[in-house]
Amino acid sequence: MVNTQTKPAPTRRNRQYEKRLSAILKAAAKTIAREGYEGASVRRVAARAKIGLSGIYYYFHNKEELLFALQEHTFSTLVETLQERLASAETPEEKLRAVIDNHFEYFVNNLDELKVCVHEIESLSGHYYKQVLKIRQGYFALVKKVIREVRGRRTGIDPNLAALFLFGSLNWVYMWYDPRKNTEMKKLSKQLRRIYFNGMTAP
Repeated sequence: MVNTQTKPAPTRRNRQYEKRLSAILKAAAKTIAREGYEGASVRRVAARAKIGLSGIYYYFHNKEELLFALQEHTFSTLVETLQERLASAETPEEKLRAVIDNHFEYFVNNLDELKVCVHEIESLSGHYYKQVLKIRQGYFALVKKVIREVRGRRTGIDPNLAALFLFGSLNWVYMWYDPRKNTEMKKLSKQLRRIYFNGMTAP
């Protein structure tokens, strides 16, 4: 858990605190994505974030706590933004579009975070692992609920498998997506939605 006992109180200092925390998490994602959790060091994260080593330990006690904060932040953000989108979606199709667009857009803009979340869940232990797993399970359940609505009365689609297939497609984006080619995210999202919409609505 992030060290919150000595958080600055004034609004201006809070903004500075959050800005630095964001920089640390971004640097951690980049470092762990490239070097793996075991190979990454807190010192390397500090250097990439351009702050002193003591600055890292002001926020986190150790490397595992840093990995936990990164994954907790990533999945909590996904759940919160998806819930916001679902609140304004009226039909099952609009809800599935919200699921795909939300996940896809976030991770295309945060490929390092995606790679870390896909590969490093097992690097957490004890309370850290259980906390992140709980958020991930809640996210999965939310998506599966949407898929059930899209499926309707059709019995040929297993919501659990459909959700797993969908996450499999979304979570491996970092393996093939090249931001240098400037492929429009909307085009990619539309293509994936078309595949799932047609597959689920077929007789």
